[in-house]
Amino acid sequence: MSDTGFLIPTAPQFDFERAVLSHGWRMLAPFSWDQERGTLLYVFQSAAGAVLRLRLRAVDGGVQVSSPDCPAPAPDAAVEIQRAVKTMLNVDWDLSGFYAAMRAHEGYEWLADQRRGRILIAPSLWEDLAKTLLTTNCSWTQTMNMCRQLVKLGAPHPTIGDCYAFPTAERIAALDFDDFAAWVRAGYRSAYLYELARKVAAGDCKLDAWLAFDGDAFYRAVKSLKGFGDYAAGTMARMYGHFDKIAIDTAAHAMFAERHNGGVKGSEADIKARYEPFGRWRGLVLWMDIMRHFEA
Repeated sequence: MSDTGFLIPTAPQFDFERAVLSHGWRMLAPFSWDQERGTLLYVFQSAAGAVLRLRLRAVDGGVQVSSPDCPAPAPDAAVEIQRAVKTMLNVDWDLSGFYAAMRAHEGYEWLADQRRGRILIAPSLWEDLAKTLLTTNCSWTQTMNMCRQLVKLGAPHPTIGDCYAFPTAERIAALDFDDFAAWVRAGYRSAYLYELARKVAAGDCKLDAWLAFDGDAFYRAVKSLKGFGDYAAGTMARMYGHFDKIAIDTAAHAMFAERHNGGVKGSEADIKARYEPFGRWRGLVLWMDIMRHFEA
């Protein structure tokens, strides 16, 4: 893979920039987003341990993937990179049913018109769980700082300073807990993240199997982890295509108050009732409303 790279074909309903801007993950290491150039960068670690930068940008017919660090990857590595990129951008989601449903809801035609609905995620469920935990009960600035510290525990880029891949669960589990907690500075979350890493590393928490779960089983699996409540489980479910799950946080409350409740904070029950008519899409519609609100 040279700087020219290779193309990942996408369906006409796919919009690269909308997918990237759908989630604050673009602001969390090892992602970075160049708005001016329309380029998403991710520091990727292969199964063999190689660390390289991936550059993604929209081109006619799909997403162009390139790397200045990997001019000619082996076929297995190229397949691994392609799989990671398709996961990050949820390229294979078929949102035609979502768009048809939204056209039937007055005031929500913009979701289909703007090809919204796809969500940027990490290449691995482990990374998404860790990052979601770092969004709980704190400001976004704190989340970014904690994530930046966490990523510095990952494998370093071979030639570029201050450039790291996301740490594997095995890497975290091998650390002394006190050293880990002092470095990440994640408060009570440190213990939960460390326990999750040890379970994953030991094979006691088989995350790959979760990808085949239905929405209810997936939600329950996330909630079974220490530190993961309804908000975190709903967030993870939405990111993995289980759109009927509602995740309510301060951002949801702020959006609901201003857009739907005359500036008055509503209860969780009020928010759930507002989105209940959207049926199996309710969690995704809520998230799209939140993201649109904070764009304004």
